[in-house]
Amino acid sequence: MRNPPVGGDLTPTSSGGLRHFQAPARLGGGSALSRRRWVHLIPAPTRAYVSCRRAVLIPKEAFVRAAYAPGDQAQFDFTPISALLGGVLVVLQLFVMRLSYSGRLFARVSYRCDQPALFAGILEALVTFGGVPQEGVFDNATTAVVRVLRGRSREENAAFRAFCGAFALPIAFAAPAKGNEKGGVEGANRYVQNNFFTPFPAYASATELNAALAAFCEKDQYRQHSGHHETIAARFAREETALRALPLPLPRACIVRAAHINKFSEVVVATNRYSVPTRYAHRSAMVEVYDTRLRISVEDALVAEHPRATGRDQMFLDPRHFLELLARKHRAAANAAVFADGRLPKAFLELRQRYVNRDHGAGTKAWMSVIVLLHEHPVATVEAAIVHAMARGTDDPAAIALLVRQKSNPNRPDSLNLATHPKIPARIVEPVDLKAWSIAELAERAS
Repeated sequence: MRNPPVGGDLTPTSSGGLRHFQAPARLGGGSALSRRRWVHLIPAPTRAYVSCRRAVLIPKEAFVRAAYAPGDQAQFDFTPISALLGGVLVVLQLFVMRLSYSGRLFARVSYRCDQPALFAGILEALVTFGGVPQEGVFDNATTAVVRVLRGRSREENAAFRAFCGAFALPIAFAAPAKGNEKGGVEGANRYVQNNFFTPFPAYASATELNAALAAFCEKDQYRQHSGHHETIAARFAREETALRALPLPLPRACIVRAAHINKFSEVVVATNRYSVPTRYAHRSAMVEVYDTRLRISVEDALVAEHPRATGRDQMFLDPRHFLELLARKHRAAANAAVFADGRLPKAFLELRQRYVNRDHGAGTKAWMSVIVLLHEHPVATVEAAIVHAMARGTDDPAAIALLVRQKSNPNRPDSLNLATHPKIPARIVEPVDLKAWSIAELAERAS
């Protein structure tokens, strides 16, 4: 039997049949995702008719306005926004928490909306508010919910449950596709977007942007609440006393993962590579992943700390982690990735080229004798010493090391002035009479 033309069996013939209107199986009807795939195949007149009849047969839902007591509830959520960071338009994730009684806001941005960003937002918000409400309301994001069960039951993510449990903060999850159940924070998201992110704000970094957001939320307290005849600050003054005390110590806003350190002394986390000292190669490690940083521990020792990557397939290599190995394998220093891509200032590379041009075989060894100074001294101090030495016509590693020590200890103790210490008794020493040792009276005596 020949299939009917697309749209031929989609035109409703009666109002009663429209309620159970379905797409043909050959077009993949059913879920919202599949409907988006076939809806463009339906003729425009049919879509318009369906839209008009749906508005008549399925009227819009009515809602009941909620009222809250001080400290009852906080709602929080993420929404994507855009901002200029370092002159580049970047898509960020805006986290907003709103206290339902007072309307007090907290907002911060992150490059992601994963668990470390969620935990950081909750922690900073509760610390800013100075306490914990009786309940939190969130949606069914995978960062918090493993599976949506029947009714209001949820299978919560273990890490999310443990983090909120540290605050004794129970979470009520909104019903799927029911944004009105957390309408307070949905409106707060729109308010922050319209009043702070329109037009696109420009900052040097996300840290500066978050500082500006904190100032914006602080100033927002003096706005009069839209549903009341008093300011947000006045209502928050009453709510603040109703919040429960924060736990001590505060929970860490991170997730912990087991990892293996590879032969290149790197730990791979979400496709990004982070270095550790080479003596820990081929060992197991624990990685604490925070929103903006990452800490790596081996057994009970913290061995490395890096800023967290904002993208994928990035490398964070610390030159100090490889000094011990390169001191023995100095020939590998010439092509070592850890010294590439601007990880060392230009002065270091110019010095290496000088040594290699003078003695190709031993040049990298002499260069590594300068690089090992980074074990105990900052890069800027060693760089300044290299520039100072070469400006005076020398590149001797010993001279550079001397300049580094002098820059690290610029203030030497002054000679003791007894006049400034009256409690120390002054001792008068009799002058020595040297007349008996006059050269004219000396005579060489034969032995």
